Parts: sequence; structure tokens; C-alpha cells
Amino acid sequence: MPAVEAWVYDITQGMAKGMSMAIVGKQIDLIPHTGVIVFGKEYFFGGGPAVANPGMAVPLPPAQKLQVGETSKTKEELDKFLAEIAPKYTPESYSLTTHNCNHYADEIVKFLCDGKGLPSWIVNIADEALSTPQGASLRVMIENMEKQMRASLPGGGGGMNPFGAQGSSGVAPPAAAPAAPPAVDTSELKTALDEVRSSKNETEVQRVCLTMLSKIMQNVEKSPGDVKFKRIKMENAVFQKKIMVAEGGTDAMIAMGWGPDTIDGEDTWVFADDRLAGAGTYRQMIDKRLCELPPLPKAAPAAGRGGYMGGAAPAPMGMPGMGGMGGMPGMGGMGGMGGMGE
Repeated sequence: MPAVEAWVYDITQGMAKGMSMAIVGKQIDLIPHTGVIVFGKEYFFGGGPAVANPGMAVPLPPAQKLQVGETSKTKEELDKFLAEIAPKYTPESYSLTTHNCNHYADEIVKFLCDGKGLPSWIVNIADEALSTPQGASLRVMIENMEKQMRASLPGGGGGMNPFGAQGSSGVAPPAAAPAAPPAVDTSELKTALDEVRSSKNETEVQRVCLTMLSKIMQNVEKSPGDVKFKRIKMENAVFQKKIMVAEGGTDAMIAMGWGPDTIDGEDTWVFADDRLAGAGTYRQMIDKRLCELPPLPKAAPAAGRGGYMGGAAPAPMGMPGMGGMGGMPGMGGMGGMGGMGE
């Protein structure tokens, strides 16, 4: 009888194993995307049900190859089954936790192996990874990575033809003419900024967080080719104090295209180059939220002979921890990120 295998790919390419403890508070070795190998083909869920030659389904090497069992079904029976379930698996019906690529693969395996499905650690990985309060940040990271991975597939992530993503021979079809740049998706950033501006954060915490987010994106926008403005060390005290302490601050970074990586052995936030087109839009959204805040409180008159009128005027009021408007400590003033580069 034909053998049935499950090829498991790590869509984080090792980042989950190295950073999951810091990000979600528990060890997650990988975030799987699963393809089912049977009858000499790989069946998987991309922008919809799809099929390719084994190893040609996604632009990643398999992290694990699991021997699931054998099947008494024929290829014709499998094709008929896949056609029946295809309407359930569309880009619109996709859900990270309940209806993803691993659930699709599990349904195929159960059909082929008379009810025996994939291991639970594959099918329930989303629930496991997101079971901590910090899991919300990982959710956004995974969704962004999956979008980028699908976008790199022939025909586009959401435009793969069911049962023929790469043709019957496994050779990618001719590339289509370059499409117009996609509109910048700002929905995730809007949600994150709503949280920053919520009552969970005091007004000045909101102000400091938004100001720093704006400065970060302003630097990226003005100097898109300068790598130092697209890397921020996670241990940077200024970043931790001004963004990470604010509810929604980290989510806003991820929503704008920043993701965790390891550079020269150090955990680092890295801005994705494919998000450069949205840098100006992101900054404008942040600046709009800044304008919604009430004015800074005025400084009290200086004490001394003659009071305010008789003595020196008070220094201009700056933002907490920002050293006035002269610059952020350790960040090279308002002209650059300074200690937040490589």
C-alpha cells in the first residue's frame, strides 16, 4: 500500500526555538506548516488547497519528515475528497488557531489513514504557543511571516490554483508581469495603536511610546538604505523603557514590519525591507495619534526672589525621560537612533 508521510516546515526558520521563551514565556521549538506526501505528490494548504512535487511546495527545507502510515485509498479517491473539502479551505476562511494549514493536512491524513491524524503538537501548536499573555505578540509575528512566505510562491500566496500551484511536473509556471505595489495594510497597526492609546497606559506613557515609534519610523523613512536604523538591540534600555512597557507598543513594532532576529549573537529587532513602502504611512498614523493627546503640562514658576518675573524663566518642559526636546538619552539626540543601531 502507498506510504503516507507528513513533511513539517518551520515557518520561523529557527527563530521560535531561540526566542519563544523570551517572547511568550514558554519553549516552542518550531511553528509548523505541514504538507502530506502520498502518490508522489505533496498536498498542502497555501492560498487554498494545492499540490506540488515533494519539497517544491514552500521555499523552505522540511524540519521533520514523519512516517504517518499507509493508505488503502487510491489517488482518484483522494482527488475526489480534496474537491469536496476545497470550499472549506480558502484565504477568507483561514484562521490561525482553528483552520490553518496543519488542520488541512490533518484532515487529509485522517482520510487516508482511516481516522488516524497528525500528532497533536502539530495540530494544536497555535493554541499552545498563544496560551500565555505574551502570546498575542507571537500571533502577529506568525501571521506576518506566513503572508511573506505565501507572497514568495509562484502566482502569489492568495492566487495559487487548487491542485496545481506549481504544475503537474513541479516546475513553476512562467512569472507573470510585475504587479502594481500592493496597498499598505494598516489594520494591524491601527489595532496596536488603539491599545497604546487605551486607558491601560497613562497619558505620558502613551506620549513617550508614540514619540519614540514616530522617531524610529522617521529614521527608516529618511534613510531606507542605512541598516543601523533598521536594527534595534532587544536589550536596549531606552527601547525597553519607552516602548516595551507600554501596552500595545511591541505589537505596533511588529505590525509595522519589525521582527525578532539574531545578529552577531545578539537578539535584535530587524525591520523587513519589504515593508519600506509603508514607512511613511506608519509614521503618519503614529503622528496623528500623538496629536490626539492633551498638551504637556506647563512647568511651575521657579521659586526665588522676585518669583518667575524676578528670576530666570523655567526651562522648556520636555517629555519624561527624553531630556527635553534635545534628544533621547543614548539615542544620539533627535537626529538619529545612536545606541539603537547595530
